[in-house]
Amino acid sequence: MKKTLAVATIISSMGFAGHALAAEFAFHGDLDHRFQVYTNHADFLAGDKFKKGGHVDVDNDVDDAWGEVKYRIWAEMASDNKNVKGVYAIEVGGLEFGQSDSIGKSKGGNYSGDGVNVETRWAYLDMQVPGVSDKMRLKTGLQPFNLNKYFWKETVMGVNLDGKTGSVGYLVGWERPYRVDAKHGGSDVSDVDAFVGKLSFSLADKSKVGLFGSYISNDSATTVDEETGARTWAKLDANKWEIKKLKDTVDLGIYTMGVNGKFNINNIFVGGDLIYQGGSIDNAQYVDQDGVSSAAHDYDVNSFFARIETGAKIGATKITGMYWYASGDDDPTDDEVNAYLATDVDMGASMVLMEGHPTSDDYFTERPYILDKGMHLLKLSVDSKVSEQTTIGGALLYMMTAEDITYTNGAGQRFADDGIGTEIDMYVKYKLYPDVTLSFNAGYLIADDAMDYFEQDLNGSADEDIYTVGARLRYKF
Repeated sequence: MKKTLAVATIISSMGFAGHALAAEFAFHGDLDHRFQVYTNHADFLAGDKFKKGGHVDVDNDVDDAWGEVKYRIWAEMASDNKNVKGVYAIEVGGLEFGQSDSIGKSKGGNYSGDGVNVETRWAYLDMQVPGVSDKMRLKTGLQPFNLNKYFWKETVMGVNLDGKTGSVGYLVGWERPYRVDAKHGGSDVSDVDAFVGKLSFSLADKSKVGLFGSYISNDSATTVDEETGARTWAKLDANKWEIKKLKDTVDLGIYTMGVNGKFNINNIFVGGDLIYQGGSIDNAQYVDQDGVSSAAHDYDVNSFFARIETGAKIGATKITGMYWYASGDDDPTDDEVNAYLATDVDMGASMVLMEGHPTSDDYFTERPYILDKGMHLLKLSVDSKVSEQTTIGGALLYMMTAEDITYTNGAGQRFADDGIGTEIDMYVKYKLYPDVTLSFNAGYLIADDAMDYFEQDLNGSADEDIYTVGARLRYKF
């Protein structure tokens, strides 16, 4: 929605009317009101804090209901010929009704542009490269970044060159998601840097195939006792199994390569992703979710992610079947890491476990796996546009970890299981106005025994199903 006159008036009052007339201004917004009208285990939505025995007290269910707003507003300032464009976005995220104070500080240049209350979400320059094809552009700053949805799709600080030649699109870039101050880090510690590349090939009938590659690296210091020479190793924690959570604590030298595609044949579509991860994680001690650790301190990485999706559009109805597999690690004592590591992602496949429900900042996991144990996920979904204003849908999921979650309770009993459970989801969306949508969501997880790990009563059997109901009112312009 363009507000050229209003912006010109404001800038004129600041003495820059001439500049306003030489540029185009556009304002956009995503004003999201979200409600978790009921959940029987609000303590379960802790945000990737996988703690043994930490959630789901069956003797005292944590019932709750809350409302929140998440507003993202951004301005685009472009030259008349569109050669140069600046984008700046702010976000008020997860501000709950009745919230009495703010927690934390804005960290606008970190992973995901994380901050609390007013957050700098985007701040970047998008510029045509002079003297080159008008489809080659340079983007520098805090910007939306999508290398692969299941590996790295989030806001990041970087410098990226992208464009298109004929039917071939490309991206090359350098990302700096974590910086170590040289004054405090020491000579052995380096920033986290990522070098990325991506190719996409457009085919007929809205079909495409793509390739991507990434290399993420840093060096970290090991604490050494000056008197004894003993070394203290950084913890490679199975509970924090995501590259962004490792920060500068361990040495990273991880390369990731992948291929993805989507093909349409009449009303039938097939797509998927295949990702391989290799390299090393050094200067660390691997510790699994039950506290079992490795004697090794240098680890070879050898992990996989695969996804396949197929379906059909029948009139106003779309039927989709999907399966994904993320590899897990089954031996915490060896010197090899077999568990797939995403960098920074937001998964919405499940309403109960992931970010598929309205209050998406309150989730059990944003990753396509559980702990370092990977995941098998099967999903059958149906979506139908029953009128111009109304869309309804539902899904059936079955989930299990790729490797058993093993754990010991306070009595010394040891358990192992890979069953997460069966989930039933449903939703309805109704357009009140062309830009305003009202929706309702519900999800119910019939928990299987691997979920016992997250309950307070560790007895080898999942004692409680988990369900949630939510709503949202969203205005996008």
